[in-house]
Amino acid sequence: MTPWRTTWILLALVVALFAFIVVFERGSGNLPVDKITPTRLLSFKAADVTNIAVHVTNQLLLRVVRTNATSPWALTVPISYPAQQHAVEWILAQLENLQPQTRISQDEMTAHKRTSAEYGLDLPAATVTIQFQGQRKEIHFGARTPLGDQIFAQVLHEPEVFTAPAALFNRLPRAVNDWRDTTLIDFRGIAPTRLEVRSPGNGFAIEVDQTNKVFALTKPTPARADAGKVDLLVRQLAAAQVTAFINDNPRADLESYGLQPVETEFAAGIGTNDLIVVQFGKSPTNDPGSVYARRMAQTNIVLVSKELLDFLQQPHKEFRDLRLMNFDPATVDSVEVVGLTNFMVRRSTNDTWVTADASPMTIDAGLMKDWLDSMARLTGDVEADVVTDFKTLYGLDPPARQYVIRAASTNSAGIASNRVVAELHLGSVQDEKVFARRPDEATVYAVRPGDIARLPYERWQLQPRRVWSFTTNQVSRLTVEYRGKSRTFQRSAANQWNYAPGSQGIIRNPLAIEETVHHLGELRAAAWTARGEDYRLVYGFKDNPDAITLELKNGDKPQTLRLEFGNRAPNQVPYGLAVIDGQTRIFEIPVTTFLYIVRDLFNPLASAAN
Repeated sequence: MTPWRTTWILLALVVALFAFIVVFERGSGNLPVDKITPTRLLSFKAADVTNIAVHVTNQLLLRVVRTNATSPWALTVPISYPAQQHAVEWILAQLENLQPQTRISQDEMTAHKRTSAEYGLDLPAATVTIQFQGQRKEIHFGARTPLGDQIFAQVLHEPEVFTAPAALFNRLPRAVNDWRDTTLIDFRGIAPTRLEVRSPGNGFAIEVDQTNKVFALTKPTPARADAGKVDLLVRQLAAAQVTAFINDNPRADLESYGLQPVETEFAAGIGTNDLIVVQFGKSPTNDPGSVYARRMAQTNIVLVSKELLDFLQQPHKEFRDLRLMNFDPATVDSVEVVGLTNFMVRRSTNDTWVTADASPMTIDAGLMKDWLDSMARLTGDVEADVVTDFKTLYGLDPPARQYVIRAASTNSAGIASNRVVAELHLGSVQDEKVFARRPDEATVYAVRPGDIARLPYERWQLQPRRVWSFTTNQVSRLTVEYRGKSRTFQRSAANQWNYAPGSQGIIRNPLAIEETVHHLGELRAAAWTARGEDYRLVYGFKDNPDAITLELKNGDKPQTLRLEFGNRAPNQVPYGLAVIDGQTRIFEIPVTTFLYIVRDLFNPLASAAN
């Protein structure tokens, strides 16, 4: 047999096989293909369906019902239980929009001596019955087509056989648990005013103000609750899923599941009335990552992730709101500081700020934003709850310093006023912590001194933060003192730096020095900290500190500027000290500026010394 003859035979077989498959997909080797454009098979709306029953072969597997389109689906047979809404709705949507690609009429089957049994419909693999507006539709699913992507089906009392997507049949439940809702806690339609975790030695209760979204711990110690953490708690509970249904017998042996006595219990309710209760037990011996849980609304026992129980068993203090001042910076109208010196700043027109005194001073906008943001973020650790003596141990009666935040408001009578929206009292400093309190609480907090250092306590700290201003062309000499070593650079022309007489070495990157000097010329304080020579030792400025001295050409009035470096500031770089307008000022150096100084001035000097 020639190769060409073999090729033609194989091609003929392929064509014949294709023709056979196409015709058999119609259900008969002799039935013509229906050329009619597909139309919807079932005339109903998914929203009108109130009852669905699913049979597997001839046995009733389950039934789900709802009262109307907005109410949830619920299993009623073989058990009463919430149903998986999305699973039920998906099947309904598929049936509502079902458009068979193939239809085989009774006349066609009779003419070719075929019966429904040949399509697996004498004993259907599954039957779905839906009820809507007093009507009833029953759809039988039979055998798969040869390619397997379609399945033969038939509507009861209608002789026509049609094909439906196999994906529809595949999504039908095969066991009652396939349509059981795996949501552990369903908060829909419930607005609890109380969330409670009952656990021996580790429980807590949270009171919820649904209107104002205010949360308060009521057990074991009354305190403010962190709204973000409470929201996370609710979202964790709402997202928790049942991983397995274990026992539906309401008289099950609870002790074997660690549910008698209960290890931990979560409850949500209104007032003292519990609306939701879920109990948690022990882990199965072969699954330490899960725990038994009992939903009291259904009294059944399920398995859930142990991570949920671990989250619920956190100490109550993890849900406390540790912010010392709760306010929105955008609404603040004034800030009053009471301490060694008293002053007030007020919001003015165009969102500017000025001091409220006989000589109003405009406040640096960036500084004011940083100040308000710092206070709004300020947190502390609980030093003591229910304190009655604020004076002896904590120096808070009277406080050493107070911050009072006011916001403009209008009452129901239309009268405008400035109400206090936040207030902070600061007391003694002890063991690297500053004692603080809110006047609306009996709790004393411990705050890191670095966090307090950012809060202005004198009027001068609100002045513009520019330390000095010069150009690189004005600089003639630059002396760097670092770890007891010194080296002087001189600038001879644009971007040209050399060592001055008495200093030796190789300048590998003059442009880097030029860039660093430019940053020094634009030096701004990240925050003003203190002023006066008396504070030198307090902030770590020694007799021979690390320093940079700049000699400036300024016509017939040359100028010398000196920047000294002290202890580490809250931003983790050393404090800076400079004489500004004849007065010693200590401030926080911006991190970026200090990194330039280290890279181009301190490190080369240290390497040369080594």
